[in-house]
Amino acid sequence: MRQKTKLRRSPLLITFIFICVIIWLIGAYIVSGNKKETPLIDDFAGHSSASIQTNTHKFSLSDYQTLTYEQLAEISSGYLLLINSDYRIPGDISSELTKVLDYVKTLNNELTMNKDALVMLQAMFDSAANAGYNEFRVTEGYRAHERQTLLYDSSPDKSLVALPGHSEHQTGFAADISYHGVNIANSKQGAWLADNSYKFGFILRYPQHKTDITGIPYEPWHFRYIGQVHAYFCFKNDFVLEEYIEHLKTYGKITISFNGIEYIVYYLSDANDTIEIPQNYIYSASSDNTGGIIATARNN
Repeated sequence: MRQKTKLRRSPLLITFIFICVIIWLIGAYIVSGNKKETPLIDDFAGHSSASIQTNTHKFSLSDYQTLTYEQLAEISSGYLLLINSDYRIPGDISSELTKVLDYVKTLNNELTMNKDALVMLQAMFDSAANAGYNEFRVTEGYRAHERQTLLYDSSPDKSLVALPGHSEHQTGFAADISYHGVNIANSKQGAWLADNSYKFGFILRYPQHKTDITGIPYEPWHFRYIGQVHAYFCFKNDFVLEEYIEHLKTYGKITISFNGIEYIVYYLSDANDTIEIPQNYIYSASSDNTGGIIATARNN
């Protein structure tokens, strides 16, 4: 009699266990779905010092549009211009500037910078304030050629001032940043900038361990706007701008996943070069100032 009772209950026990397993699996699925995507870098050339992921997009030939070097040069902006002792700024871009004071704190009410850079600089300072650092300010932005000449001529140590025509400050995309009452070098405020600036499209342009590449002494206050996706790639790969451009020249095309969006970055080195990008992608372009054009595309 007892044996029969035991056999009668076994299906109920199995059903109970089955239901528990289903509930557990559903809960695990929901939790995994709430996890934030970790940005990964995928290089079409098969190389990257960061994590690799496979490009899964498939397109037919009719899904692409052809863009020429000349077409991209016509819409080229200057946010990826390489300015150093070898490459001078190509002309005056003062018409693209706006007042720094309209966006962030500054010690000079007449100071100007590129508007796109200022919008992101404002977002960066707001984020810093949320982290407890609310006294960042811009001490230097755009410099006209005449002012750069005056600074260079009056400097007793010419190694500390760029030659006129070879200063990033003449692009409007560079900012010297200070913090009230603090020497930004070796400070927690300077460390916050170095660790978070890429999220807003800025890079620490002259880090201490790359002086042999940049040719400029360590400047913990000098940040350069190059756009979020490019700054992210540089930060994750420990690249300065010289290294990033060389990387693009070597591999020609890379993809970067940033904040859940896939970007394709192309490098055109010759006036006869063309690229094929998906029809539904939007794109921008910038000269690199070494003869190449860098095009950045993403899904609209």
